Amino acid sequence: MVENLMAYEYSDLLSRSKEWALNAHQQDWLTAQQLASLDSAEMAQIAQEMPNRPLLIAFMGGTGVGKSSLLNRLAGKAIAKSRIARPTSREVTVFYHREVTLPNLPLCGVTVSHHDDDSQKMMVWIDMPDFDSTDTQNKALVLQWMPYIDMLIYVVSPERYRDEKAWQLLLAQGARHAWLFVLNQWDVGQHAQAEDFEKQLHLAGFDSPLVFKTSCTQTLADDEFASLTQMIGQLATQKTLEQLAYHVQQVRVHALQKQLQYYLACLGEPVAMQKLHTHWLEHWKLTSKQLQQGFAWRLPLLAEQFATHASDLRAASCDITLWDAWAQTRFEDTLNETIVYAQRQHLPILPLEQTMVAIRANAKKIVHQTVELETRQSLAKRGTWLHRGLLKMVGVAEIVLPLAAMGWVGYQVFNGYYESNQTHLHYLSVDFAVHSVLVCALSWIIPFFILKKCQPSLEKSALRGLNKGISHGLEALNQHIVASITQFESQQIAQLQQMNELLQASESISSQHLTFELDSPLERMLVSGDRQ
Repeated sequence: MVENLMAYEYSDLLSRSKEWALNAHQQDWLTAQQLASLDSAEMAQIAQEMPNRPLLIAFMGGTGVGKSSLLNRLAGKAIAKSRIARPTSREVTVFYHREVTLPNLPLCGVTVSHHDDDSQKMMVWIDMPDFDSTDTQNKALVLQWMPYIDMLIYVVSPERYRDEKAWQLLLAQGARHAWLFVLNQWDVGQHAQAEDFEKQLHLAGFDSPLVFKTSCTQTLADDEFASLTQMIGQLATQKTLEQLAYHVQQVRVHALQKQLQYYLACLGEPVAMQKLHTHWLEHWKLTSKQLQQGFAWRLPLLAEQFATHASDLRAASCDITLWDAWAQTRFEDTLNETIVYAQRQHLPILPLEQTMVAIRANAKKIVHQTVELETRQSLAKRGTWLHRGLLKMVGVAEIVLPLAAMGWVGYQVFNGYYESNQTHLHYLSVDFAVHSVLVCALSWIIPFFILKKCQPSLEKSALRGLNKGISHGLEALNQHIVASITQFESQQIAQLQQMNELLQASESISSQHLTFELDSPLERMLVSGDRQ
């Protein structure tokens, strides 16, 4: 049958939903309170598994509306204590045929009465406590019994049909049951009150509610008690039970679907994640600038320290005191502000915080390691690439120019000797010797002094490395945070995909319909938004 198939599909969907919710809670995507809301939203299984069982009919009403008197009139004898005997009902009374086997009901501490009327064999009458009483035990009893009830006869009086507690119960339980409404004590009622009562029922979701006007103390010409008993007898069939069982399953599916939609909203929108990325980059740009300005006053001292130990760079690694409590506070303030922004965007913040825990703890280490590495490299390769290129050219000139000068002098000596033998002129003069020495000396001294004087400053090189290290270190922090937000986004996508699959399954189940007969009384007894 369709209701059995729906029950199986619903049970499977509920199991998958609970498994997802538990995993999401373990990964901090759901809080403990949100996880518990799935159990609270799940309605207890109504005791409708027994075949050919009777219809469970409960009388609900506020104090003094005469529901116990109405039940006694329906039963044909005094099975429930009336208002005279007990001004406030504080117990549950069950009245049924002695040959009927009851479903599994919470009968502990319940007053049980039997009858032998075969015309009421398919009915179990249940008199419920007054739910508007100040006694909290009454409310607990009502809530305990509600999941087992098939049909509720909601009894009001002309004076108390607008009771706030009554309407709260009706709105909370309306979708779960079939409802008959009785305007009792009609001998003191007015038609305007009946019309207003029906308007209230329309607001509660009943398009065409079944309302009966009765009086249990006087015989009235327009008393509709007989119509009430006829309607109940017409509904006390196995077909009604099957239709109610299907309706209950539909309500449960709708409740679970609503809960899944709530979880979907808890996961946040993908567009909010994109806004989070943009917000972080914009906010970090300002924070990075503040940190660089805050580090500036320490850099000359650190540059001097690195320059002093330039011959042994290992000695400099233990003296970096750049990232202090002030820097850590600025960094964590930025992270916290980002988390607050994520919360304002309705994103779950616990998994985001978890991805940032390690970055918070290691921020100092990340920056200091980057600063040290860049400073070492700057000291190892002092100056800019253009500066280093020019120095290499001067170094080559320091070797090549003296050799060229000495080669030129040697050539002049050899050539002068040869010509003096041919012409019998003087060999080389003193002026030539002086000039030769000067040329050779200048060709070496000039490059030597250029190399000496144009060597990059150790302090300037260290300062350049520190600035570069700070810039790269802050960018490394930025990349870590971007990676954590990206990880957070990928987790959200996975959760959204799983939740959408569950919602599609719930929509597939809820699309199964059971059509009522035309002008079916049962259709009028159900909240319009939940009839199928």
